[in-house]
Amino acid sequence: MMPELPLSIFSLVSLIVLLVVYYYLITEKINKVLVAGLGAIVLVLAQVFRTTSGTSQENAVTFISHNLDILGFVIGMMILVGIVRDSGMFEALAIWLVKKIKGNHYWLLVVLGYLTLLMTMLFSNIPTILIVTPIVLILVKELKLPLMPYLFTMVTMANLGGAATPISDPTTYYQAKTVGLSFAEVISNSGLIVMILSVVVLAYVFFVFRKELRSTKVNPKDVALFRPAAALRNKRVLYRGTPILALVILLMVFKEQIARITGITIDNATVTLGGAFLAMLIFHREPKKVFQQLIDWEILFFFMGLFVVVGSLEFTHLIEKLGEILVHISGGSMTFLTFLISTGSGMLSSFIDNVPYNITMVAAIQAMEKTGLTVYPLWWALNLGTSIGGAGSPIGAACNVIAFGQAEKEGYHLSFGKYLKIGIPLVIINSLITFGIIYLRYLT
Repeated sequence: MMPELPLSIFSLVSLIVLLVVYYYLITEKINKVLVAGLGAIVLVLAQVFRTTSGTSQENAVTFISHNLDILGFVIGMMILVGIVRDSGMFEALAIWLVKKIKGNHYWLLVVLGYLTLLMTMLFSNIPTILIVTPIVLILVKELKLPLMPYLFTMVTMANLGGAATPISDPTTYYQAKTVGLSFAEVISNSGLIVMILSVVVLAYVFFVFRKELRSTKVNPKDVALFRPAAALRNKRVLYRGTPILALVILLMVFKEQIARITGITIDNATVTLGGAFLAMLIFHREPKKVFQQLIDWEILFFFMGLFVVVGSLEFTHLIEKLGEILVHISGGSMTFLTFLISTGSGMLSSFIDNVPYNITMVAAIQAMEKTGLTVYPLWWALNLGTSIGGAGSPIGAACNVIAFGQAEKEGYHLSFGKYLKIGIPLVIINSLITFGIIYLRYLT
């Protein structure tokens, strides 16, 4: 029998609010921060989160507090990257890249794509986006390049790279830790498929944006005049700020090894905020000005509103029941279940926060394993599907919100609906390819 959806009045309210929020996000008739914030307020006032042990507001706030590490991490990286950017290092790197490929905008797309992918695999996608986005925006402005092909490639590669290693994305980290998947195991399974899909991404971008790329002309004489060293504005910040940034990234990469060896646990927010405050101290930056100029409060409030709106689906068990329905629909067929999870995760992650979805599906798959099913292929279907879907919409992942937020601050407006027309087809293509590879590798 098909599991029944728990459509209580609170479940219905959660679903209706989510649909209204996404309607206005897609149509862009109301500012996205106001939409997410008002959606969260409506859910709290409607008592959706109320329990015998806590008020609606108290329980709703837990969905923000559970993500404080993400919020603190983003704030810290915004400040630290913003200070280091004053050195001109990112501009110098951008100019150096352009000169190496002699201004060829096709090769530039490839180089930026794989630079983003590699950095994501090693440093995770949010710091990668915070570092690479300024480079892309500088190149687009200076060389008069079309923004969308380059920004879309960067965001897609950042999300795709999130599945490659246990440290490249919070969902991959959670899944690997919970299930007991080793670093090498994740790379040899998801990582291998990620490299294949990266080629698909570039082929897709070259096809979809062929008109914009063909009409783009970069003057080689202009490129010849570029001098990377001339972009370095503040060498004091370069020589002292860059090591701080590098240390922060290394601490995040090796925090598990540090905890295992020393017993000292560190979190991303602590590391990045610590690095940010240290940089402010060393370079005598006034906190008031830094908080006003370098922190994008619009993005942070959007995150908080969205955490509550999507959290209502988890609170009312709608996401959990959705996972149960997927299992029921499969009828016990591992092939069909793998197809549902790889493609379903891709589509769902385009529109809902992938962290609660991933956590719920990990639990669902573990429950299936207890019944005797060999669920090993499902771990890779879930991991890859979640990361693939992150690139499906401008709000599919935290790094997307950051990238497009920075672009808007520079005067580039990107339509939500236009992005969906480009992003969703690629999600479908990559999800189907992922299923095909998993099927051939594990199910035949």
